[in-house]
Amino acid sequence: MTDEEFQRLKEAEKKHLRAKKRLQRTLKALKQRNEVQGVMQRMKQGAVRLLDETESLVDSLRRSVAQDQARVEGTLQDEIVEDEDLHAAEEELREERAEELVRRMKAEEQASSRPDPSVLSGEASPDSDGTDDSEERGPDKTIGRMGDLRPDDS
Repeated sequence: MTDEEFQRLKEAEKKHLRAKKRLQRTLKALKQRNEVQGVMQRMKQGAVRLLDETESLVDSLRRSVAQDQARVEGTLQDEIVEDEDLHAAEEELREERAEELVRRMKAEEQASSRPDPSVLSGEASPDSDGTDDSEERGPDKTIGRMGDLRPDDS
């Protein structure tokens, strides 16, 4: 082997070792990248799973809130209807009372405007001064006595 062949062989070996080192660095970088990508992929899958679970929980919570709101609105609506019914019943009762009062007032007015038949015939009306004179004096005649005794004196 000559010096020239030795030098060529040496240079070829150096080239080969440099290429091998480059390939090893590239392989190491690729392994690191694959490892990072795997971690990223697992993180991504975990995040997607977590988002799915969270979305499921949020949907469940939304359903629950919607049901609760529907119950509250239904209860409020029932209360409003009951209040309206109560208000209508009170209004109806007021109207009936007013009508009854008007009927009574008309009846009283008609009774006071009618002439008393006993006044027309000349007799004293027991209602004219609120008392009945015949009961206060007692009977006009009794057996053997005149009108000075009253029924409670005997």
